Amino acid sequence: MKTARPRVSANFAITADGKASTRKKTPSGFTSENDKRRFREIRAEADAVLVGAGTLVADNMSMGVNDPSLQLARKKRGQAPQPLRVIVSASGRLNPKAKIFATPGAPIVVFSTNAMPERVRSWLAVKADVWLFEKTVDLAEMMRILRADYKIRTVICEGGPTLFRSLLEADLVDTLHLTWAPVIFGGRQASTLTGLPGEFLPHLVRFNLASQEVLGAECFLTYRIKRRVTKPAPRAASAVRRSPRPVRRSSE
Repeated sequence: MKTARPRVSANFAITADGKASTRKKTPSGFTSENDKRRFREIRAEADAVLVGAGTLVADNMSMGVNDPSLQLARKKRGQAPQPLRVIVSASGRLNPKAKIFATPGAPIVVFSTNAMPERVRSWLAVKADVWLFEKTVDLAEMMRILRADYKIRTVICEGGPTLFRSLLEADLVDTLHLTWAPVIFGGRQASTLTGLPGEFLPHLVRFNLASQEVLGAECFLTYRIKRRVTKPAPRAASAVRRSPRPVRRSSE
């Protein structure tokens, strides 16, 4: 049976004490060049790159593939030169001065809610395709839209922890790429993979180890999720595409 959604991977680096970022959620540069190269390679393999608005702001990302050799590899695989850039923002309070909106590359798709301010809708309409849900972004429906309307087969989530947790809760993660770095942050206000310490996940998430590699003092792990037997999903929330721009296919 053909899947109705793309395969979803996530890529994170954590410290020896399990922290995914500092307390201030700013880029800390705690991993090596080996990890940064692996990060670029994993991104380049995906049809779409997915981030939450917090990560977009913290890292000031352009979400592109700049390495010519990785672009060539994408071409040989029959992919577009650049992955589709996908942003999730429940509040819709995006900054028009963010790097991504000034950087040429693949089309940008924003999934938000009716809470998005009208002023943001106005300027964003010429920058991106905008899909609005009523109150919350239905991630399962978002994935269905990416597959059906943009022909996306693979998605890489690059953060942040809040979005990753939501994907886990919706049972939408297939693979986790994890870099274990030889540093310790400490601090109760530094995020783990699923955000700040607090509530447990609604169910235990189990993975099988698919591969491991040690380079220098870092450990690079890839896990495949062990699917749970779940009840049929409830009827998905509907989203309305508010952008006047035509839907762009990933092959453009």
